[in-house]
Amino acid sequence: MTIRRPDHGRQPADGPDGYPWPGLDAAFTARVAALAGTAEARELADSVVLNDGRTQQARRLGLPLRLRPGLRAELAALVAAYHRLIETIVTGYGRDPRLRDVLTLPEPLRAEAEAARDSRVHLLRLDLLPQPDGTLRVLETNANCPSGLYASGCGRSAWRPLLTRHGVGLPAPLPSETADWLGRWLTDTAERHTGRRPDTVAVLCPEGANRNDVLAYGDALTALGVRALHADPRELRTGPGGAAVLRGETVRCAYAKIGMQDLARLSGEVGPYLRAVREGTLFVQNGLRGRLVGDNKLCLAVLSDPAFADLFDPADYRRVHSAVPWSRNLARCDDATVRRIARDREHHVLKRPLDTRGRGVVIGPATGDAQWQEAVERAGAEGWLVQEYLPSPRLRTTPDGPAPRHDLALGAVDGRLAAAFVRTGHEERLSVAGSGSLHPLYF
Repeated sequence: MTIRRPDHGRQPADGPDGYPWPGLDAAFTARVAALAGTAEARELADSVVLNDGRTQQARRLGLPLRLRPGLRAELAALVAAYHRLIETIVTGYGRDPRLRDVLTLPEPLRAEAEAARDSRVHLLRLDLLPQPDGTLRVLETNANCPSGLYASGCGRSAWRPLLTRHGVGLPAPLPSETADWLGRWLTDTAERHTGRRPDTVAVLCPEGANRNDVLAYGDALTALGVRALHADPRELRTGPGGAAVLRGETVRCAYAKIGMQDLARLSGEVGPYLRAVREGTLFVQNGLRGRLVGDNKLCLAVLSDPAFADLFDPADYRRVHSAVPWSRNLARCDDATVRRIARDREHHVLKRPLDTRGRGVVIGPATGDAQWQEAVERAGAEGWLVQEYLPSPRLRTTPDGPAPRHDLALGAVDGRLAAAFVRTGHEERLSVAGSGSLHPLYF
């Protein structure tokens, strides 16, 4: 996918990585920046915050951004095709030994992924890195929890009245901008896939883990008239027919805020949870295989390698493949390729397959030689993703100071575009869990 510039003249470089990405509406960015100094905008910015989930420390969202008109349909088609490709990988994992060879999973969870009955990916976030030449390249898939999608929707909704009063034209809302989206997407999805609308939802999060959006889910479900039961997944028990039982009550639907590293660590303590999700008596977003396989960064090794092209719908594959950077499981590379990667850190990135929040990512250009060699050895032993390094575009938000890097994230429910945001920061790793900022995005 290539986004052409509004004009064909040469534009000045903006930072060492080259030109800014032409898909963002620069005039809108300047207009919002001018409004940001007003008292009503400052009050609004203080009211829309992103909590870190552990200390509940509030962080402001960045100022809203807007894509240039005409991109919504193309991006919706891209994320829909990408969703179908990921579901194809998830479905094929149980029967295709090639996929099981490439997609490294923690040992305690490999058998769970193979035995899981549900291969759907209900919720997906596609992280893209816009390139200075106007193209979009895929960074990774997130098939886990939608806190960023929710926060960006709140931001778009909050800014819309102020921008409209000042005569700033805005596109139609995305679904996540509605006030009840956080609870409704889950209950609607559960009903669509199980035939039953839940009247009770267990909100599951291990004690001491990242709790970002956990309380918000409870509030959102309660506002819809759905009872929310907050619990640690270790509290679940197995009832008749393999049902999930929580504090003596059968539950059929849950929101699972459980990181895959936490799930691997706790696998010996959450047997009833694993059994219920594996056998389909407890509906959670993306199930087990959807999370373990669909959220696995090594999906890009499959999408990048032409040897797997036969698995996919040709039209979807053509649409997505050109946007996927060169990516492989380092443990499956030949010796010559591994030596080349070890010598050439400036053009490579290593990613631990199931880490989140910016952890387990080693960016070659930002790493010393000794650290890179150590990382390559570990990645080869553990089966990490190796990916070609891509430059970041720069976002000019003020006339002074260095322009921050940025990316683009699209969220989809059952393959339909529901949310979008941009992350900015001055570090190579654009994680909101670190020093990055999240910006609501209109388009």
